Amino acid sequence: MDALRRVAVIAGYEWRRALAKKKILALIILAIAFQTLIMVVFSQLVVGVFFTIESMSFMWIFGVLEGQGLFVQLIAIIVAGGSMSEEYEHGTADILLSKPITRVEYMSGKFLGGLSLLAMVEALTTFVGVVLSLWFFGAQSGLQFAPLMFLAIVYSSLIFFCLSFMFSEVFRGTTLAILLAFAILIASSVISPILTFLYGISARAIPTWAATNFPSLVMSELITASSVLPAGDLGALAQASLIIAVYAIVFTLIAAYRLLKSDVTKKTA
Repeated sequence: MDALRRVAVIAGYEWRRALAKKKILALIILAIAFQTLIMVVFSQLVVGVFFTIESMSFMWIFGVLEGQGLFVQLIAIIVAGGSMSEEYEHGTADILLSKPITRVEYMSGKFLGGLSLLAMVEALTTFVGVVLSLWFFGAQSGLQFAPLMFLAIVYSSLIFFCLSFMFSEVFRGTTLAILLAFAILIASSVISPILTFLYGISARAIPTWAATNFPSLVMSELITASSVLPAGDLGALAQASLIIAVYAIVFTLIAAYRLLKSDVTKKTA
């Protein structure tokens, strides 16, 4: 119980540390504003032109997925990218690790604190997506799957959260960790469609494929399972789930190894 309490204290501290950053709050506001703008544009320009009545009853799926785009990925990268490294840069890691707390508890609290904050943001954008779809497109079908969609979104965000968290501990520099994670996000987003177009390769091992497609694959399975539609691509869903798990575990283990094997807490160690 004492260990759990110490982890919870560090997690709460991580919330306060992250929310003190104005850029994170700004990104949350921008994510919701962009999500709202997209739904307004769709409701005004394409209703009755591109969408049937039946398809409009599932607009909540589009609204929820649209809210998990670039801004939420940036929030994940920024939250995790400064989680460990800022403690070294500000000299607070020495103070925190001198307390009666193990390094495993310290890292667990930092990791769970950042991930729970990210999940809160994703819960907010999921809620906003559902509300906007009800407001602009009327009654929606399949809303009972919204909680599962939220869990799928949280799971899919593990790749870039863990990647940025790893860079934060390994390099112990916030700017470098964020820039590297963001560069990989952009590079993989560009490379994947190019490989598909030029060589017909699905490039599923590239991080953005699983991170982007997992929630929609889950939703496809849920919708088809509750209707007479043909079954979705279970193979792709299983592959995406496995890819996310592998990346998240590997990145987290590397960060843990770096922390546990480091003799000093200075950034230059």
